Formats: sequence, C-alpha cells, structure tokens
Amino acid sequence: MYAARMDNTARNHEAELEALRAVNAPLLDRLLGELHHLRSENAHLKHALDQLKRRLYGRSSEKVNPDQLELALQVEAAAAAAAECGVVVPPGLDESPDAEVAAPAPKKRRPNHHGRVPLPAHLERVRTEIHPEDMTCPCCRGELRRLGDETSEELGRRPAEFYVRQTVRVKYACPSCQDQIVRPELPEKLFERGMAGADVVAHVLVSKYADHLPLHRQEAIYRREGVHLDKATMCDWVDRSADLLRPVVLALRRLVLAGPVVHADETPILYLISGERGSHRGWLWVYANPHGEVFYDFSRTRSRQWPDAVLADYRGYLVVDGFTGYDAVAARDGVVYVGCWAHARRKFHDALKTDQQPAAVILKAIGEMYKVEQQARDEGLEADAVLALRQARTAPLLADLEAYLRALLPSVLPKSPIGKAVQYTLARWPALTVFAGDGRVPIDNNSAERAMRKVALGRNNWLFAGNDTGGERAAVIYSLIETCSRLGINPHEYLTDVLRRVGSHPQSRVAELTPRAWLATRAAAGISSNQA
Repeated sequence: MYAARMDNTARNHEAELEALRAVNAPLLDRLLGELHHLRSENAHLKHALDQLKRRLYGRSSEKVNPDQLELALQVEAAAAAAAECGVVVPPGLDESPDAEVAAPAPKKRRPNHHGRVPLPAHLERVRTEIHPEDMTCPCCRGELRRLGDETSEELGRRPAEFYVRQTVRVKYACPSCQDQIVRPELPEKLFERGMAGADVVAHVLVSKYADHLPLHRQEAIYRREGVHLDKATMCDWVDRSADLLRPVVLALRRLVLAGPVVHADETPILYLISGERGSHRGWLWVYANPHGEVFYDFSRTRSRQWPDAVLADYRGYLVVDGFTGYDAVAARDGVVYVGCWAHARRKFHDALKTDQQPAAVILKAIGEMYKVEQQARDEGLEADAVLALRQARTAPLLADLEAYLRALLPSVLPKSPIGKAVQYTLARWPALTVFAGDGRVPIDNNSAERAMRKVALGRNNWLFAGNDTGGERAAVIYSLIETCSRLGINPHEYLTDVLRRVGSHPQSRVAELTPRAWLATRAAAGISSNQA
C-alpha cells in the first residue's frame, strides 16, 4: 500500500516536471535567442567603436604586416576553424606562389638619414669666390699661385617677387600731315581693365586648387610682400578664368569618355546659397581614364541623374565602387560594370580583428592578386601580356576564393564584420572578376579615389564654395590641375600659357590646349618644361 502511494507520488512529480519543462522551454529558447542577439549586437557595437577610434586616432593606412597574416594562417588555427564551422581553406589560398614564378626582388632598406640629392641643374648659380687673407707662403713667405678651386653648393631662396609690366606705346606723327598720329594697338589683356597678368592669375589658381591656400590666406601672404590683392578681386579672377577655361575642359571630357575604360567616384563639398542661412551639401564627381586625363563635374545632390547625364553616350568599362547611383548606367547595353577590389579588401581588413582567421585567408588571396598587378606594372606589360598573366595566376585564385566565400557564408553572422564583407563581395562577384578577362581593365578604382585627394585637402582649408556656380568653376580648374599633375606638367606654366591664348584660340582647335596636346606641342618645338 505504501509502495503504491510512493509510485503515484513519483509519477505525479515527473508529470509536474514535464509540465514545467513544457512551460519553460519556450521561455528558455527566447532568452537564449535574446542572449545571442545581444552578444551579436555587442560585438557589432564594439567593432563600430574600434573603427571610430581608428579613424580619429589611428593610422589611415590599410597595410597589413605579412607576418600577421602568416600567424593567423597557421595550420593549427586553420584546422580548428575547419572543425568548428566545417569550412575548409582551398589549397590555392594557403599555398605559396608557384616556385616557377620569380619572387620579387627584396626592397632595399632606406638609410636612416635623408641623404643628399643633387641640386637641380636649371637653377641659377650665384658664384662667390673666397681667397686666403694672406697670399704669402707660411713657410718661405713667397707669393702664392692659384692651383685650383673646390666648389660647394647650398640652396638659396629669394622672396617671391612681384613686378609691374609697363607696356609703352610709342606714338609717331607725320611732319607733313599735322593731324596724322600713328600708335600701335594695346596688346590684348587677360581681363579687360584687369590689373593682373596671366602669370599672376595662374599663381592664384594653383595656390588655391593645388596648394590648398584659400584666397584670404593668399591675401595675407601678398600683403607681407608689399602688394595688396583684395580677396574679392582674386575671387573674380578665379570665376573669369574658369569661364575662359571651360571649353578646354569640355574637350578634356570628350577625350576621357572616348576611351574604353572610365573610372568614376564622388565626394561631398559644401556650398552657400545667397539669402539662405547655413551651408548646403553638393557633390564633385570625378571621371578619369587610365592614361592620366581627369575631369570633374559638380552637382547639388548625389542623385543618379548626374552620372546618367554625363555618361549618357558612354560605352565601355565603367570602374566604380559599390554606390548604387551608377547602377542605371551600368545596366545599359554596351557598358560593363567593373567592381573595385580595394573597396572589397577594406571590408575584410576591418574584419581582421574580430574574425582573424577567415579574414586573413581572404586578405592573403587578395594580396596575391595585387602582386600579379605589381609584376605587370614593373615589367611594363601591354594589355595582351597582362591578360595572359592574369589568366595564369589570378584566375585560379579567384576560383578558389569564390569557393571559400560561398562555403564561409552560412557559418558567419550576417551583421558581423566578416558577414557583411562576404555578402558585399559575393553580391558584386561578377563585377569584381571582369578585370581577369581583359588586360586593359584595372583591378580597382584607386585612380578615381586618388583624384579626390586634392578636393579633400582643399575643402578642409577653404571649407565651402561661395555658391553652386563656384562649385562648377572649381570643377573646371581641378580638372586641369589634376590632369597636369598626372602628366608631369607644371600647372603654373601650363595655366599661364593657356590663359594667354585661350581667348583668341580657334574653338574648332581647342583640343590643342588640353594638357597632353599642349605638352606634345612644346616637346615638338623643343621647349622644356619644369616637372610638376
């Protein structure tokens, strides 16, 4: 009887436990899910904080020490990762390059001292001879004879010098005809009634858009040199110069868009609107070809209508980052969308701290692809040879990398740094692999990003454009200065000459004034040019 009661009690307890488990199981699952979500969100916030700290206080460089990658790619770490998530590193991503491929020569270490560079030969030499004070021999007291000399050089500088050019028109009269007076016409000036020559205006333009000196700082510099140039006056020179140079930039634009490859990118700048408080955000868009020509375009918004209008008739390879504003252009017939491996790499670089092993595998593979590009540049290969090299070395790397990314995708958290990097790369995989099929196509969009450096440095100094028209004129001048910089042309020399000629130059031959054509004309005439 007692035993039966005990059995009944035990069964009742088991039933109660099962009932409690049934009630608490959903609650436990919900709590575990919330814990997982909070851990994931915490990791995401820590990563965002690390990125912010690095941007504020850390290095901007994204270079990774190869030893750091090798440490993350040790066999034990790879095996542990494979056992944990079932992702196996393809053989092509964890092996060294083929032994048949010559390893690049090790870079020579720079000496700790800066070294002496010969002073430029074109500089004026001001000779000063120093003779002994006593011209008698210290031994026999006989007269000394000149044996030779020793020359040492040091760099000197005279302050920037302004001068006034006077144009004197000599008048003549006929002694027989009392009223007949002859005088030559006044040479055409850059600006009617203007007080500055083309060389001074070119200096103002280069100082602002190449050396990032706002006009109010230039005003203070010139005042120290004894010349008062009002900021408003210089602003007028900038505006009128841009209007004169606009046809040259339109010719430069046609040259860029006629090529088979165009890079594109955009960056914000601030501008003012008369009568309104505060500043407004506008955008400078850059378009560049691989040969050095660049032009900029200003817009008031980041809407896709702006690249749509500029690239309306373009057909060829369009190299851009992941911004969706170019999607409509890339979808047109005859336009091939090319992705940027530098942007993809940046995301895996950001994930290196939180997901070291898979990020290191991918960074090493991308690094091997860039080694191929460096070899092609070092050897000066033509497009066909570049394509053959890519097919032999880059194509297998891409195949292994795609397999690894697709195997890794199910095992990573979608909102984690590595998860976002993998999704970003796979979503753009067709565009990221275009370069492997054509030797003319670059691996990244760094050419356009480099063109934005002058804008980024400039806007930190001059802060904003006076109005939207000022943004358009800035785009004109930036186009010529950046192109000169890429072609090794001294921008002051170029702008001085072109500003003097552009007003009277035939519009049908305005392409002769673009930087490359200008340089070729001078080279054919045997005129040397100081490099930029």
